[in-house]
Amino acid sequence: MAGKTERRHELRYVLFEEEGAWVATCLEHYIGAQGSSRKDAERGLKCVYRAELDYSLKRSGIAFHGIKRAPKRFFEMWNSDRADVIRNTIFDKNGEAEALAA
Repeated sequence: MAGKTERRHELRYVLFEEEGAWVATCLEHYIGAQGSSRKDAERGLKCVYRAELDYSLKRSGIAFHGIKRAPKRFFEMWNSDRADVIRNTIFDKNGEAEALAA
């Protein structure tokens, strides 16, 4: 009998406020979400992350297959010392996604 396959993914993301909305954007794969609060944006990103992961695995067998990296400006945000940008990571092991402080 086959055992459960362990899935483990870590994706960095930046979270920032823009034009009255909170935006969360992953770096390794260009996926994101927005919300009226920080919590809403992070919750939305976890949902998008989960949906994209499941869809790509179903379609190609490769996590996030076909999703390009985020544009350079998001990496610059990650590497900056801007106080208005929150840096965080989505950590997923066996299908349980949670955000951990970077």
